[in-house]
Amino acid sequence: MKRGSPSTVVAGLHDIPDGSEFDFVVLGSGAAGLSAAVFAGLYGARVLVVERSGLIGGTSALTAGTLWLPGAYPVDGRSPEEDRLVAGRYLEQATGGDRLAALRGRYLDAASDAIALLERRTSVTFFRRDNHPDYLGAVRGAAVSGRAIEVADFDGRVLGADLRLVRPPLRNFTILGGLAPNRDETRRYSVIAARPASREGVANAVRAFPRVARHLADLLIHRRSSRLTLGNALIGRLLASLMRLGTARVVLNAQPVTLTRGEAGIDAVRIDDGRSSRTIRVSRGVICATGGFTRGPRRESVLGGLPLEWSAVADGARGTAHSLLESVGAVFGRQGTDAFWAPVSLPPGRDGRTEPYPHFALDRGKPGFVIVDRLGRRYLNEADPYHLLGEKMLAHADRAGAPSFLIADESAVRRYGIGAVRPGGWGRRRRLRDGYLTRGRDLGELGDLLGMAPGVLSETIERFNSFAERGEDPDFGRGADPYQRNLGDARQRPNPSLGVVARPPFYAIRIYPGDIGSASGFATDEHARVLDAGGRPIGRLYALGADMRSIMEGGYPGPGITLGPAVVFAHLAIRDAMGDPPGDPP
Repeated sequence: MKRGSPSTVVAGLHDIPDGSEFDFVVLGSGAAGLSAAVFAGLYGARVLVVERSGLIGGTSALTAGTLWLPGAYPVDGRSPEEDRLVAGRYLEQATGGDRLAALRGRYLDAASDAIALLERRTSVTFFRRDNHPDYLGAVRGAAVSGRAIEVADFDGRVLGADLRLVRPPLRNFTILGGLAPNRDETRRYSVIAARPASREGVANAVRAFPRVARHLADLLIHRRSSRLTLGNALIGRLLASLMRLGTARVVLNAQPVTLTRGEAGIDAVRIDDGRSSRTIRVSRGVICATGGFTRGPRRESVLGGLPLEWSAVADGARGTAHSLLESVGAVFGRQGTDAFWAPVSLPPGRDGRTEPYPHFALDRGKPGFVIVDRLGRRYLNEADPYHLLGEKMLAHADRAGAPSFLIADESAVRRYGIGAVRPGGWGRRRRLRDGYLTRGRDLGELGDLLGMAPGVLSETIERFNSFAERGEDPDFGRGADPYQRNLGDARQRPNPSLGVVARPPFYAIRIYPGDIGSASGFATDEHARVLDAGGRPIGRLYALGADMRSIMEGGYPGPGITLGPAVVFAHLAIRDAMGDPPGDPP
């Protein structure tokens, strides 16, 4: 499709005749909603996707695009069946509950088939990410490789004019005005930034030149990078699949205002875009995949009024359809700490807006970093999985208050960066000016600037450094399992995660427990059918992704445990609505 040509997928609500009938109405255009639309299209079903915002992709477009799918690409000599059994035992221990064991079992049984169908029949292509460990390495059955799969980079020019509608990645994870590196490129670009004159830095720069040149040309032609990576690649590939199938329409800036329930279940949806309204008749099902509750009206009551600016969830995830589901009997189920969490910092943007920076992997678990509370005391393992770290920050904030501080020395900042400050210290001057970054000539001065009692921060770092020198952390066990060691730096011996904080000047940024997705959601069965208070399915009503109560019961056992179930249960929902036909779609 040429740039500027009309879309074959996106339509205005006014283009949809009132009273039109579709097999499915999908609410939300994230990975869950688009996957459902693609699976439905493979069966020849007509789909209307309704997206509240003006962009396609939701929070999934902002993620690493990882799916946790045991059995899809097994390693260690295991067959898919063996990996599924071992993963099942791992989940039994990791989730700490059995209430949703049947749903987890269904997920594990169906995962390989769902992914294989996408790869055979659509534009979606995955690859195994080796050495991407499960998050709870001390739990029996945890794997180091084979369960985390990622989406291959995608040429967004295939989307034509619709490329501009794909939600862009987080600004603070891009370079040069929007180039989003994949995982391998991130490592190479970090070397270029930190050691540009080194042999490795020069070699990486030569290798990166074609990628950067294409990106700069893209800015002139498309006003954004056309090579999509990570979560953007997943959304781009799903959208391209819808274009090929020709069975779906996507309506933006619109939302449902009424659900009508007949004898067989939900049979109509009223859609409004502020200028016009349409009643859409539904013959197979309504699928709610609007991105969860954490930016909607339920946030105050469920999350205790945590500031909205701490949320790293996409702005469109307002949960506006949730009240409609409850009006027809759906039950919102709470579990765990209700959301998934990560430490976030709050770098001011040039436009005055603050876009949270989630500290997933690039700094906190590396040598030379320490997290302390507002009193200057260390209280957790900096290399813990981000969800577990966020939960500990939440609990500690109730006692000691927020924020906490991520502390680093000059060597760590130059090698790895710190938050929105890039490796090599790029952006340091700007972040000192806008207050995001604090610098002290020594630890005493840094502690004073952060409002800590005299000597406390120095004592904390002195104790930490004694641990780092011998490679053991008796206080919190940092670097003790494969996930934590992988988060560190293999060049650091004897413990990849532990390095002294010793070279002045010293730096700090404020970090907060930020929500990155919903763990609580609507109760569903093994087909993703929404349940009422009596545990009975509500006809023709399904919930997916962050709108569906997490099958992990509030835990976060591995990378991609949100996107994996989102895609797999999309397949199961469509199969159920189509009458569970045998074999592949025709």
